Amino acid sequence: MISCLLPLAFAWSSAHAEEPAPSPEPTLLSETLPNGLHVTVLSDPSLPVVATQMWVQVGSAHETDSEAGFAHLFEHLMFGKTTNNDKEAYSRHHTMNGGSENAYTAFDNTVYISTIGPAWHDQVLVFEADRMRNLVLDAENLENEKKIVTEELRLRTENDPVSRLLDPAFHAIFGDHPYGHLPAGTKEDLAAADLALVQKFYNGYYHPANMHLVIAGPVDGPATMARVQELFGPLGGERLVPPTIPDLASHDFPSRVLLQEDIPPIKVAALMYIGPTMRDPDYWAFKVMTEMLAGGELDAFREELVTERSKAIEAMTVAETLRSGSVLAFASINLPFRSERRAFKLLHQTRDTLTEEAGWMTQAKLDTAKRRLLRQSLERRYYAESQADALGQAYAWQGDETFAMGGASAAIDEVTLEQVQAAWLKYVVQAEPVEIFVKKGEPKAEEVQ
Repeated sequence: MISCLLPLAFAWSSAHAEEPAPSPEPTLLSETLPNGLHVTVLSDPSLPVVATQMWVQVGSAHETDSEAGFAHLFEHLMFGKTTNNDKEAYSRHHTMNGGSENAYTAFDNTVYISTIGPAWHDQVLVFEADRMRNLVLDAENLENEKKIVTEELRLRTENDPVSRLLDPAFHAIFGDHPYGHLPAGTKEDLAAADLALVQKFYNGYYHPANMHLVIAGPVDGPATMARVQELFGPLGGERLVPPTIPDLASHDFPSRVLLQEDIPPIKVAALMYIGPTMRDPDYWAFKVMTEMLAGGELDAFREELVTERSKAIEAMTVAETLRSGSVLAFASINLPFRSERRAFKLLHQTRDTLTEEAGWMTQAKLDTAKRRLLRQSLERRYYAESQADALGQAYAWQGDETFAMGGASAAIDEVTLEQVQAAWLKYVVQAEPVEIFVKKGEPKAEEVQ
């Protein structure tokens, strides 16, 4: 009897149980302090940890010739000792309390990343404010970090023929554009790093007005903003304004570049097209277009050149967005007997086929691509670090961090098939690509007319 009544009792109690209260909606606060530091605080009680990111709006593209490699060098130096803390204090705090810390250098910025439980977040802010103004830069510290970065370059670049190829390739393709040298720098750059110039770089570029502090997690928004004002408000100094980076669309690119390196006996051919910046009105049509081309399981360019026609060992579509423009490239990997002329002819033919027989550019393919992009945007909401990254990038590249709070999703959702077709016509069919050819040989990079 009791066993019969138990299910009824359970059903009754479930039916009369109170519905759980809905989680509070995330709130966004943003403020620019009197010293120029822009601060964004996303308070989201559903997130388990707090992500803190300091976006320094200075990357390798802002370096002068005498500062080459400095942005990457500072990515390492900033984890050193300060006048208030020893060299290991910042990392030790994260390790002991289950957090993680990192940094990366890009063309357009240098970003310092922390993720930690809310109970230990305040100390992260203390450390961040400290190292942004009180870093110890002396000859001994500089030489130690130069050795570490030099060894990193040796392991990651010199021992890899593809990585060795990248630096001369960017020089040859981008020329005198600030994107013409890679964020990692070179051993020669590091060897030439002068202490006085390094100190000037830090004092001028690591100024609050060149920074964006992003905090995302289960924090009290107003209280956190007040704490930031207390810790970071006194920071100042004489600011160096980062130089403006010209848009890629205004740059004069070479028509063809020949690259040689000690690679396996293959030949690589590529067509590189320049696309819009994220601030351009047709960017999202271009973004969705690249997703339709290669964002799913199949790469339309590869399917045509390799699967359907068997005219290359491998082929791929590559799309990348930078602050000053985006890049779309179609590349093929060929056997050594393939001539340069024939390789490029096949690439152009494949591009033309994608134009004339646009099976990849249908309403159904558009809807699928948009769903993939929207899913990625939704998934980001579950991770504090992803939220902070989106806020930082939206402010750095579009001047408005609120765009990360649904703006991108709305822009993607509004893209039409006609806009995608127009983007393909403008940025691919009617554009002159840079032709890039890579083969085995003595290392060199040159523009070929």
